[in-house]
Amino acid sequence: MKFEEKYPVLIGHADDGSTARLHSIKEVAAYICNKGLYGDVRIFQENGTPFLDTFGIYINRISDMQYREELLKQLIPMQQELDGTAESLGDKSSESSPQKEQNKKKNKEYER
Repeated sequence: MKFEEKYPVLIGHADDGSTARLHSIKEVAAYICNKGLYGDVRIFQENGTPFLDTFGIYINRISDMQYREELLKQLIPMQQELDGTAESLGDKSSESSPQKEQNKKKNKEYER
């Protein structure tokens, strides 16, 4: 069963007082990252049952561990962009060739 079928609508509540109807894992991840920058987030099933809560942009508790696995696939890259770890974990292949050459020269100077 797809999670969109199991949870067709989840309701997000943020510390800023906003609420949102969330229809996909991607929407849940985006909501956590957008609203979690300013406080904690709580997400409920449509019937009001607590589903997950956060500590900022990070999951604190979640009731469905299989959903969590799929959510993390979307959420972790978004979190890494926000907390700056994407740059330190990724390779530097996005640097232009002149930038790579300049960095190599600097590294050689430091080795002396």
